[in-house]
Amino acid sequence: MNEFLSDAEFLDGPRNKGQIRADAWKYSEQMEELAELAVSRPEIFERMNSTARMSLGYYQSDKTYAAAYGRDVTKEGK
Repeated sequence: MNEFLSDAEFLDGPRNKGQIRADAWKYSEQMEELAELAVSRPEIFERMNSTARMSLGYYQSDKTYAAAYGRDVTKEGK
């Protein structure tokens, strides 16, 4: 079903999900600190609740899209 929705044409043309995610991404100091914790102290990060870990995954994925679409993903590029 998802593949049908992904290929659907809209009134104003097909959707570019990557661009939409890139445009919606916002720098978050808290998420950046959480990403640093995941690298520096993985044993603590693994004990955190799954919601925080999933949120970080979405944040990092959207950040990757933002960088791929030419956005500045550093703190200064807010």
